[in-house]
Amino acid sequence: MRRALINRWGYFGGAILAATALLFFLRGSRGERWSEIPLQTVIYPTQNAIHTLADGTARLWSGYLSLVDARKESDRLRSEMGLLKEENRRLKEAIQRTTRLQVLLDYKTVSPMRLMAAEVVGREPTHWYQTVLLNRGEDEGIRPDMGVVTPDGVAGVVLKTLPHYSQVLLLTDRHAAVAAVVQRTRDGGIVEGLGTATAAGMFRMKYLPLSSEVAAGDLLVTSGLEGSFAEGIPVGYVTHVARKEGEMFLEVTVVPSAHFSKLEEVLIISDTGTAPTPDIPPPVP
Repeated sequence: MRRALINRWGYFGGAILAATALLFFLRGSRGERWSEIPLQTVIYPTQNAIHTLADGTARLWSGYLSLVDARKESDRLRSEMGLLKEENRRLKEAIQRTTRLQVLLDYKTVSPMRLMAAEVVGREPTHWYQTVLLNRGEDEGIRPDMGVVTPDGVAGVVLKTLPHYSQVLLLTDRHAAVAAVVQRTRDGGIVEGLGTATAAGMFRMKYLPLSSEVAAGDLLVTSGLEGSFAEGIPVGYVTHVARKEGEMFLEVTVVPSAHFSKLEEVLIISDTGTAPTPDIPPPVP
C-alpha cells in the first residue's frame, strides 16, 4: 500500500518535471515565457477572427452606403438628363416656330396684299368638313369670305367669324372652290376640293376646254376674279390630264401647293391690294 502511494507520487512528480522541461524548451526555442503560450494559441487567434469579422462588416456597410450614394447620384443625373432633353425639345420647337414665322414675315413684307398672321388653334374632328379654327376674329377685323393663304399657296376662305376666332373652309373641302388659271397656257377654270386625298391629288380643275394644252406639272394660280384672292397666288400642280370621249371639258387632277397636313400659321387677306372692279353702267337702249 505504501509502495503504491510512493509510486503514484513518483509518477506525478515526473509529469511535473516533464512539463516544466517542455516549457523551458519552448521558451528557449521561441524566446517566450510559458505564461504567453495560452494567449498566443487561444486568445490572439480569437481576437484576430473577431477583428477580421468586424473589419469585413465595416467594409460591407461602407460598400452598401457607397451603393446607396451611387443610386442617388444616378437618379439625380437621370432627372437632370430628362430636364435637359425637355429643354432641348422646347428649344428645337422654338427654333422651328421662329423659322416658320420668319417665312410668314418675309412673305407678308414682299406681298402687295394686306395680310394678318393667325395661328391654327383647332381642326374639324370629323371628315364631313375640312375646316380649321384660327385665333383671329371680328374684333381684329376678320370677315367672312376673306382669303387665307400660306407662303406656299392658297389655304381656304373664312367661313364664319366670332369676336376672337374664325372658321376657315379649306380648299380641300368638297364645297370649296377658287377661280384659277394655268400659269403657262393662261387657260382658266375652277379648282374644287375633293374632300379626301386620292392617289393623284386633292383637287380637280373643271371647265378646261378640250383644246387646252395643259399638261402634268403645270402650275395653277389664282385668277383674282372672285375677290377673295389676288391674282397669281399658287393653287397647285397638275398631276393628271384625261380627255374622255363625249365630254366637253378636260378632266384635270391637281395636287395642292400648300401643305394642308402641316398648317400651323396662316395669313388672312384683309385687302387683296388690287383695284376694285368699276361699276359698268348698263347699256343705253
